[in-house]
Amino acid sequence: MENKIKTMLSIIMKSILFLVLPFLVLSCTAAQERTDQKQELTDLPTSHPNTYTISELTPEQQSAFDALNTLQVSTDEKNRLYSTFANIGQPCYPADTSFVISQSELLIVMKQFISKYCKNLAVEKQNELAATSVLAQEEYKILHCRDNSYDENYENGLPLTGTWLMPNVLGRRDVIIVW
Repeated sequence: MENKIKTMLSIIMKSILFLVLPFLVLSCTAAQERTDQKQELTDLPTSHPNTYTISELTPEQQSAFDALNTLQVSTDEKNRLYSTFANIGQPCYPADTSFVISQSELLIVMKQFISKYCKNLAVEKQNELAATSVLAQEEYKILHCRDNSYDENYENGLPLTGTWLMPNVLGRRDVIIVW
C-alpha cells in the first residue's frame, strides 16, 4: 500500500510538473516581450528623455503653449502647424534626419513660417506670436522629414521644407510644422 501511495504521488508530481512547466515558459516569454515593448517605447524620440515630470508650467511656458495654440488655428491652410500628445506615433516617423536648434534659431524660423503661412494676422501680431511661441525651452530637437520631391542640402542652413517634428516639448506635446 505504501508503495502504491509513493507511486501515485510520483505520478501526480510529474503530472503537475508537466502541466505547470508550459505556463512557466509562457510566463517568462511574455515578461520578455513586455520588456522588449518597454524598450521600444523608450526609443521614441524625445528632446530631453525622462527629465520632465508633469508639473505646473511657468507663466512663460504657458504663454508659449498659448501662442502655439493661436498659431495652430491661425494658419491660412489647415494642419500647417499643430500639436499632439507627446511621444505618440507621428506620420513623419522615422525622420530622415534630426538636429537641435536654439530658441533664437527657432525664433528666426517661426517668423519665416508665420509670415508665409499666417498672412491673415497683422505683422505686429505675427511678431508677438513668433517671439512668445519659442519660450517653452532653451533648445529644441527637430526631426526632419524631407519632401519626397528632392534631396535636401543642409549646407545652406536649416531646411524649411517637408515636415518638422519637435518631439516632447516640455514632456507634454509634440509640435508639427508642415512647410
